[in-house]
Amino acid sequence: MKKFIIFALIFSLLLSFAACTSKSEEKTPDVTTTAASTTTKASTTTKATTTTQATTTTAAPVEENPFEEFFEITWLTEMNKDWVEGRWDEVELEERFNVDFDVWPMDSYNDREAMAALIAAGDIPDFMFMPAGPLQPHAMYEQGLIRTLPLDMIKKHLPGMYRLLEMMPIGFKYNLVEGTTDQYYGITHIGFASAQYFYDATCVNLDWLEAIGYSVDLDSFKPVKIPTVGFERYGENLLVGEGNFTFDELNDILRKFTEDDPDGNGEDDTYGMVYISERPNVNMTQEGLFGFVSDLNYLYKDPVTGDVVPKYAYTPYRDYLAWISENLQKGYMRTLPGQQSWVTEFHQIAATNKVGIMQIHRDAYLQPTSDLFINYPPASIITGVDPNARFIIGKIFNGPDGKAVNMTYSIDTFGVGLSRTEMFGAQVEDAKMQRILEILNYILYTDEATYNRYVYGIEGIHWKWAGEPFNSTKIITPNSDLPPEYRASNICVFAGYLLRWPTAQLEINAAVNDGYWSWPAYAYTYDLFEKYACIPEKYISAVYMGNELYDKHTQLKAELDPQMNPIINDFKNRALNGEIANFNTEWTQYIDQLYAAGLETLIKEVYNLQDFAKFNPGDKFKVKGPLY
Repeated sequence: MKKFIIFALIFSLLLSFAACTSKSEEKTPDVTTTAASTTTKASTTTKATTTTQATTTTAAPVEENPFEEFFEITWLTEMNKDWVEGRWDEVELEERFNVDFDVWPMDSYNDREAMAALIAAGDIPDFMFMPAGPLQPHAMYEQGLIRTLPLDMIKKHLPGMYRLLEMMPIGFKYNLVEGTTDQYYGITHIGFASAQYFYDATCVNLDWLEAIGYSVDLDSFKPVKIPTVGFERYGENLLVGEGNFTFDELNDILRKFTEDDPDGNGEDDTYGMVYISERPNVNMTQEGLFGFVSDLNYLYKDPVTGDVVPKYAYTPYRDYLAWISENLQKGYMRTLPGQQSWVTEFHQIAATNKVGIMQIHRDAYLQPTSDLFINYPPASIITGVDPNARFIIGKIFNGPDGKAVNMTYSIDTFGVGLSRTEMFGAQVEDAKMQRILEILNYILYTDEATYNRYVYGIEGIHWKWAGEPFNSTKIITPNSDLPPEYRASNICVFAGYLLRWPTAQLEINAAVNDGYWSWPAYAYTYDLFEKYACIPEKYISAVYMGNELYDKHTQLKAELDPQMNPIINDFKNRALNGEIANFNTEWTQYIDQLYAAGLETLIKEVYNLQDFAKFNPGDKFKVKGPLY
């Protein structure tokens, strides 16, 4: 019995188009057979001899219909509470693949009680995405609720995904069943957006730079194009690009921004930079200059000890703290008051236009009226105290060793757990699994038009161009204006969130062809994200370590952190307060203390082990758009 759901329509404004395609079913060819013929010849002799000759034409080969066997498939995916039977994509896919979908009208993304009731009753659909479920995939398997997905099945029937796994080999380890090399708990989501997303950029007051005698080759920078109506002209004040100031020049700029009255008002009210404690939002401007990032899961091979260590035991961390300490004591950097959240305090300070170098969101300036970004610099300065202020944005400075790195939101395109895994019920036989994989491969990997059609909707029905195709915005059709069979709160019902291609090429095209430059668009165009991505020696994760070693690490950390953290915090606090006279000497003492307090145990029993695989980014930055 079919269940009914109505969806509200969600579209991506980033994808280029959704074109309609259709393919007819292959028909089993007719088979023609020519009957044998026999000729009898009489001998000229008295005794007759009869010879029979048979001539047979070989029957034309029978071309098998790959979808000849019919399947009923129960299907559960997120936000299906208002599903309507007979929706356009259901009808098309059922006809093409000779199946009957029974889409369950449930919200598997939010309704935890309903999902728990299904699991308790053992009522498991053939194919499911169940983020709100009570059990993780490995527990579902251990309780006999789901079956495993063989790697060979992916290779043969979901070949588009297999190709991506070959490009990013770590994907072969995600959702791998413990103790196996080719069995998976389900299909792992592939999401390029988070794995190619840098949080931050460096922003420098261009007027101040010129005032203190520094010139910038503006021919290598691009003016930002702000799409918000009424704010277009402000884009000319913002230039994005790749600066190449040395570390010595950075230090000189910090000093002069503080001492040389760069805004020319005759008052001593400016300074170089606000120091913000290490976090994802400041990597490019602060710690990234020393070759490491804020995330403690990143591990590095130390140039002095040769050990694999976290940032707090990495020798460049010493140099970073020494740099911060010196600038704080000289007043070239200043700390936040610490009375409110760092975001609130930093944005209040930045909006005064008294700070020359700022740690900013990568592209918040494109949305100056957004409730989320309205107070973010540098837009807050241009729309507030100085509409003529100019800024350069991007990777601007190099560290002492010529380094400049940043980190992405996710280190890999893959993920584990209920929120990143699609599973098959234990009752699903190989033939049905094969058909489901073939349906998914068709939707996701056939061509861009098919992907856009099923994932984002049909041009002319779900959306239309406001003007010239591909050079104008999309007008989305309100859900209430659509016939019931075209309504949805999530267009991609059958493919879920299994695959989200990167939008890099779209941003490149919009920038190069139509002038829509931003820091991400610039970085994509000139391959800077790949150039500046922090590549750790190792990364703390069960995927890279294996569950047993990961659990051991978790247990060791719980035991050793109470001994190690006071040492780590004390050294950092004394550095920030200017209480360390000789960083080299005190660093040696600090490292000895850390090793004795438990770091040496972590290094020997976890970090240095060969079983702990080295990190390999694969080609995650090379893929800029759909691969068809």
